[in-house]
Amino acid sequence: MKKLPKTLLFTLSTLALLTGCSTSKTTSQSSAAVTDASAVSSQTKETATSTTVQTSETKYGSYKNEDFDASYDEASATTIELSKNKATITGDGAKLTDDTVTISAAGTYILSGTFEGQIVVDACEATVHLVLNGVSITNSDSSAILVEQAEKVITTLADGTENTLEDGKDYVFATGEDEPDATFFSKDDLTINGTGSLMVNGNYSNGIRGKDDLVIVSGTIKVTAINNAIKSKDSLSIAGGSFDLTTTAGDGLQANNTEDAAQGWIGIDGGTFAIQAGNDGIQAETNLNIATAELSIKTGDGATMSNPDAEASYKGLKAGNTIVIDDGTYTIDSADDSIHANNAVTIANGSMTLASGDDGIHADQALTIDGGQVVVTNSYEGLEGSTITITGGEHQITATDDGINAGGGSDTTETAGQFGADSFGGAGGGPGGGDQADETKSIKISGGLTQVKADGDGVDSNGNITLTNGTLLVDGPTNGGNGALDYNGEFVQEGGILIAAGSQGMTQATSDTSTQPSLSLSFSQTQAANTLLNVVVDGKQILSYTPSKEFGNVVISTPEMKKDGTVTVSTGGKNSETATANLSLGGTYTEGTELGTYTLSDTVTSLDQEGNAVSANQMGAPGGGQGMGEPGGGGF
Repeated sequence: MKKLPKTLLFTLSTLALLTGCSTSKTTSQSSAAVTDASAVSSQTKETATSTTVQTSETKYGSYKNEDFDASYDEASATTIELSKNKATITGDGAKLTDDTVTISAAGTYILSGTFEGQIVVDACEATVHLVLNGVSITNSDSSAILVEQAEKVITTLADGTENTLEDGKDYVFATGEDEPDATFFSKDDLTINGTGSLMVNGNYSNGIRGKDDLVIVSGTIKVTAINNAIKSKDSLSIAGGSFDLTTTAGDGLQANNTEDAAQGWIGIDGGTFAIQAGNDGIQAETNLNIATAELSIKTGDGATMSNPDAEASYKGLKAGNTIVIDDGTYTIDSADDSIHANNAVTIANGSMTLASGDDGIHADQALTIDGGQVVVTNSYEGLEGSTITITGGEHQITATDDGINAGGGSDTTETAGQFGADSFGGAGGGPGGGDQADETKSIKISGGLTQVKADGDGVDSNGNITLTNGTLLVDGPTNGGNGALDYNGEFVQEGGILIAAGSQGMTQATSDTSTQPSLSLSFSQTQAANTLLNVVVDGKQILSYTPSKEFGNVVISTPEMKKDGTVTVSTGGKNSETATANLSLGGTYTEGTELGTYTLSDTVTSLDQEGNAVSANQMGAPGGGQGMGEPGGGGF
């Protein structure tokens, strides 16, 4: 392909700078700022061949009215009809030199046809509107579309059109340069809107890349890239659209500004996403905020990936600071953490199905789940954070180690599953703290239903656990080196339902500082998995629960239990009430075998199956609970 001589390009660029063109901009973005989006007009120009894109309310992205305006006046626009390495240009502002079309002025440019060459936008501080109207552009040694300079480039995918951009496997650079590095590359602000489709093949590195702010409002976008599919530096705002993103060794979506703490964020207000990423699915250097999305992500070979590169990152959703999810549907199959933030994760609502080769959800600091449904089907540790707060929703957590772990810090080789130090480089959390309580670590449950199935500790806090409302169900562990409950401080229960069934090796119940009594019952022989437990309090049928794992001890606490009252425990049989998470409330219980009726003589009553007291001294318990063998607690 014939190009302008590099010396001539340098001279032209220098002249442009001398005449007032500058690539520097003063920008002000916020991960929660929306500029004028609510004032987008629904009117279109009389001669427009595309309409203003309507979108639902935006919350986290940063937009302007013009970003949503996909209309254009064909009569006043410059048309560029492409054919092989030629172009027929009708109108002002563009010219063809060899196999390069250069746009140098503000205006609307409608591109159509097939082109073997490059479209360059070099328009100083002007706003340029590109309309891709059934265009296919292939450039064998650089970007298909290159924005050298502009105030902003708004790219509209014309209604009903299919558009394709493709680059080559090798780029030709000026001496000392390493950019552009994407099929569609912009050094300035870039917006994509419209209802047509865009296919991008990134054979060299990235698919779509913006060096400033990148906004995508709508369209059907498919990107296949060696490195990142869609990458921005300062921010990436997505209001809607349909995305099919595949990368070999990069991220699906990425914002990577490491120099400014107010930049490097991603805000998603809607859209449908199918991402197969060689590395992370979505990565924000600072904050990742999602109002709603239909999102399916697979990283690497998924949760069962064998021998992943320990130096690489294969997380589903990843942020260097915080992740906020308001709503949506999420299916993530990740070789590393499915959701990971170096600071806090907050989930307000939504439906999530997570399979992870490491943690299901990991926050170095606070993990908060206020509602929705979180299902972790596979993980090393299910939920992990310095503090974990669950206020509502229905959740099922499956883990080969701890189900819920308030240990804190980032993953280390001692605590991680397949992976070593976190790829953001945070300080390691380290193993658990023996019998020394860490008051900065806590698990607080005040609503919802949470079921844990763990091979390690079921619910593990290096500090305290509090249950004030809701339901906590724990299945496992089956080995004596772990406990269904494991804490270094106190487990204070003031309400709610607790059923924790596990082995007898590291048994802990709630603490005697609780206001709601509990019964810790050790069986004379291990109960088989899927054995129904039935609980009657003071003669009233309360619940039936069926642990999915074998168990030798169960801790039971319900709001109906009072000090000096009685609890009758039976096994087997059936309950007439429909079960949710293997739990039936009320109902009619029949055909079971009664083990005994036990009097709640204290706030925490610890008995064997025959009704004999099991003393704390026999169990060697720290912190007011009970535990066989070594003291509980710890990060793994």
